[in-house]
Amino acid sequence: MADAKKIRLEITDAIKKKRGDKVTDSLWKTIETELDFCEVTDGLEGKNNLQTFYNIWQKRKDSVGNKNEINSWTAYALGLTSQKPEGEFLLKRRAFARAGFPDIDMDFEDSRQNDVFEYLIDTYGRDKGGRIGTHQFLTFKSCITRVTKALDIAEAFHKGKDVMTTENARKVSEILSPFPKGGITRLRGDDGKMHIIKTIKDAIEHSPDFKHYMDKYPLLKKHSSELENNFSAFGSHAAGFVISDTPIEQIAPLRRAAKGLLATQFTGPELETLGLIKFDILGLSALTVMKKCTELIKENYDIVVDITNLPLQDENTFKLYRTGNLGGVFQCEQSGMQHTMREIGVDRFDDIMAGVALYRPGPMDNIPDYCARKKGEQMIDYFHPKIEPFVKKHLEKTYGILVYQEQLMQICNSLSNFSITDGYIMIKAIGKKLIDLMSKFEKQFVEGAVKNGVPEDVVQQYWDRFIVPFANYGFNKAHACCYGYNSYITAYLKANYPDEFICAILITETLKNSGTKFDKITDFEKEFKKKMNVKFLPRDINKCRLDYTIEKKKDIKNGVIKTEIRPSLICKGLGWVAGKEIEKNQPFDGLKDFVERNNSSVDTKSVLALTVAGYFGPKPKKSPENFVREFAIIKEDLKKMSKKGIESTDLFA
Repeated sequence: MADAKKIRLEITDAIKKKRGDKVTDSLWKTIETELDFCEVTDGLEGKNNLQTFYNIWQKRKDSVGNKNEINSWTAYALGLTSQKPEGEFLLKRRAFARAGFPDIDMDFEDSRQNDVFEYLIDTYGRDKGGRIGTHQFLTFKSCITRVTKALDIAEAFHKGKDVMTTENARKVSEILSPFPKGGITRLRGDDGKMHIIKTIKDAIEHSPDFKHYMDKYPLLKKHSSELENNFSAFGSHAAGFVISDTPIEQIAPLRRAAKGLLATQFTGPELETLGLIKFDILGLSALTVMKKCTELIKENYDIVVDITNLPLQDENTFKLYRTGNLGGVFQCEQSGMQHTMREIGVDRFDDIMAGVALYRPGPMDNIPDYCARKKGEQMIDYFHPKIEPFVKKHLEKTYGILVYQEQLMQICNSLSNFSITDGYIMIKAIGKKLIDLMSKFEKQFVEGAVKNGVPEDVVQQYWDRFIVPFANYGFNKAHACCYGYNSYITAYLKANYPDEFICAILITETLKNSGTKFDKITDFEKEFKKKMNVKFLPRDINKCRLDYTIEKKKDIKNGVIKTEIRPSLICKGLGWVAGKEIEKNQPFDGLKDFVERNNSSVDTKSVLALTVAGYFGPKPKKSPENFVREFAIIKEDLKKMSKKGIESTDLFA
């Protein structure tokens, strides 16, 4: 490690300042262990990368950080987290189980992600840092979508391009209607079990309705099946970034990516085999929501909410999870996840961690058993009396259910004498469908358990029923803990400060989707109206601001304060620049005044969007098209008069 003595002294001084006591030998051993683990991230031009990496974060005092749930003294000492470690060091054994380089994940507000990318480029050089490339393949849904349009299944070619596109899109929605939109595609089959649908074959097997369409359109089935899993396009990993001590072009081929950055044409695993480390610079909108919400709480109540140290026994928060009213709560946006949290009956933080970890392709089928066992409706068992002595100590806290990767590694270690490293490699081999490695580890697992006195047929059943499905995709505990805590923060804010939370999430979504994708914002508004009885005030060109705002009025008759939320100026078709111009010039005295005082960023497209969305009144006297036409005429006449030096007059008075 570069300049290890200096780093040791710096960390020792940091801990002394923060703890106010000595660095004991036992504590230093823990730190040295962590530093050895972090060595792969050091040495680039003599910089301590873990520290440097977070400078951009720590220097921005208005940013939101994370709890030190992995309990790392090194992270605490270097200022990567403000939270002092306590309790078990979750990451330690898992960190050293990994045979290759670590994945280094860091969460930032989504609005700051590009700042971090630029910081890394400025620090290490544009030729030594870049986005990690991805290879996109055609899923069964995308195959159905593309082939339906190519074959014109809707038979609408003669109606013109736009109509043909619309009607075929409608036909795609009809064909794929048995399956949920987005996320993991799961379907309950005739056997009563939930099945993960990955291929057209799976879809036909478990959905009679989908099978009907495949029988009806044999060419659609034929060509979609041929295209399935074929390469589709190059992309860039949403968060993946790679840093090298030599120009990357000497190691891997490159191509241009968005915003002037370069991306590798090799994927993450391929880069790792070449000796490069993957950094995940995650941009989470949830962190932006937290930051905005705490700002609104301070503004409205003069209360500072320390989200890094929330009480983990807040009953309002647990009650929110139990209701399933989790729209906008981190990791709980999907209806399936909301149902899972409701069924678990959350009454402790560990339940949230478990819910986050269980709602993954590997352990997902175990959710009903976990819920039933937690409620006492099902007896806890460990599959077989011969298996129980080896696995019970690892599964007791999760009701006998495999929830975390660490549990699987521990079971392989105690039941089949695996090393922890072999357990980790086995998980990766199964997850990536590496057949040769899977066969090797299956044999090793069975033989090891047989030596420990477990019948071979019992071991084989345990491998097939529990090990392989879970390893397909399971969460590690540290990851579940961090995600669980971020989920808890957003749920806590929603449960205890609902008005501020609603505004924060709508403001964040508006920033993300300025002038373009507004379906999610509309869905949130509908959900908050229905489930939280929120009243949204009318959209008004003179009263709406760029942000959603809280307006409170006293109900004199009943003596209560009623909260109403005023929507943002930004709407579908109106971007941030035009919205900012309108807000700057409010209020307006009629259409002519509106035209005169706004610049060219507010054009006919902007006015049409505002009119359709109701900002000029819910029932305008003129149709949107006529209103826009009038706007254009006024604008053109004002332009002509300006050229001639004629003073403005109201032509429509």
